Amino acid sequence: MKHSNRIASLNKHTLRSVAINPAASQHRTLLFNPPLKRVDPGTTTMAPLKTAASVPTSTVKQAPQLVDTKPMLTKKSLSDPVIGAAKKSKWNVLHSALKARPSPKPTTPCALPPPLKCTSRLVQYTSADIISGRIATTLQARSIKAKYCKTAAKCRTLDFVKFYVRLYVVPGDEGEGGVLVELQRVSGDYMSFMYDCRAILDAAEGKEIIMDDSDYNNKSMYLRLPVSQMSFACNEDATLDHDLKTTQDEEDIINITSELLSSPQSDSNMLGMESLVSLVDANLTSKSTAILAAKRLACTRHESGNGPFSLHNYAMSLIIYEDDHADYDDDESSLEEDATSSSMNVSLTRSIAEHTRRLRTHALIALSNALDLLNSEKILCDTISASKQWYASVLIPSLIGYVKSASTNPYDATLAARCLNSLAMCSKMFALTMKNSEGCKNIGGGGGCLSALERAGEIGRDEFELLLRDVERCQSTLLGC
Repeated sequence: MKHSNRIASLNKHTLRSVAINPAASQHRTLLFNPPLKRVDPGTTTMAPLKTAASVPTSTVKQAPQLVDTKPMLTKKSLSDPVIGAAKKSKWNVLHSALKARPSPKPTTPCALPPPLKCTSRLVQYTSADIISGRIATTLQARSIKAKYCKTAAKCRTLDFVKFYVRLYVVPGDEGEGGVLVELQRVSGDYMSFMYDCRAILDAAEGKEIIMDDSDYNNKSMYLRLPVSQMSFACNEDATLDHDLKTTQDEEDIINITSELLSSPQSDSNMLGMESLVSLVDANLTSKSTAILAAKRLACTRHESGNGPFSLHNYAMSLIIYEDDHADYDDDESSLEEDATSSSMNVSLTRSIAEHTRRLRTHALIALSNALDLLNSEKILCDTISASKQWYASVLIPSLIGYVKSASTNPYDATLAARCLNSLAMCSKMFALTMKNSEGCKNIGGGGGCLSALERAGEIGRDEFELLLRDVERCQSTLLGC
């Protein structure tokens, strides 16, 4: 009896154990995207497009449904004359023109690497023309410049990210086939690329894309609150050494940017332009620093003085003067040339042209931010009062020229329209100068500012949503003067 009681006591106080697979406990998976169904594309010939009627009854529940072919309704639809009306797509891919994705082999090192789940998606029971139309609509809504080929698109975002969109056919039976949509990043920030990549892939599947203000206004993905409103910037503790106490501290920060721009090194110049863009943005720096940097950029005769180096002269020379590589547009090269070209001279020319183009775009961003900030503070007219004649005779015609070239450089045209709007709001003299403008030097096509804005608006409506918004805003300002 005592022995049985002792056994019962031991069983009562003994911990129960469960066998655990050590391999499973050590494996940890982090999922940033929902799992995607993948099928080996293979190298077989193209199979005919399946429809919902041709699928056996036993497999209908597992196979994806035939998606709706109506255009997606997003916030951008508000700018269309008829909400939800069908619009001719800029990219119409014939399903019969699709080819199978090349499989990587040891004998063909130039073949594409295996598709990644996070940058590709298989779309079933939808023809290629519908998928390509959805992608083109999304690229327009997100203001991504695109050049379309037969089954591929070459894209450039507002953050200077370059990537390709390619469509392939995936043969298969019983719901295993479809169209493979694949994105491949060429250069640029990875986070920015993935932000657009997910939206494009979702649109290809027919999902509704919700656009927020950061998509339309090109706001930072990482800052949802202006720096001046953050807790560390609002702290009035006198013991904090990093607080900006005097104007001299702010000028020292701007002088660092001037040193980068005056450097003979091209990478330092690019870093300096990126720094200047941040300095004149009140969301990325303190408001007092942004106003001081904007004044030094907008006027050469600012009381603080630009010292031996002039921010105004450097930025304006990028905007006004052309260079030897201004006519070379990397985006105009064909997709086939990008895949086969190996000439060192071509690569060097493209690199120089790309570097100059980015510097010019950064200069336009900085100028548009500076003019908008000074105009919002009601000090733009006083800041540029000594340079009004130069603005009217030199800068405004150059900005109108950028608007006229919206077909090739829609983002630069957007920034130019934004600058024109700020100047028109500042002075009626500037508004009259824009209305009476007949043509622009080195820019083909006649007509004044209003006709250039009208043509740019048509381009924006078809290809670049951000351009349409800024053009309409500038038109409203000019017509109201």
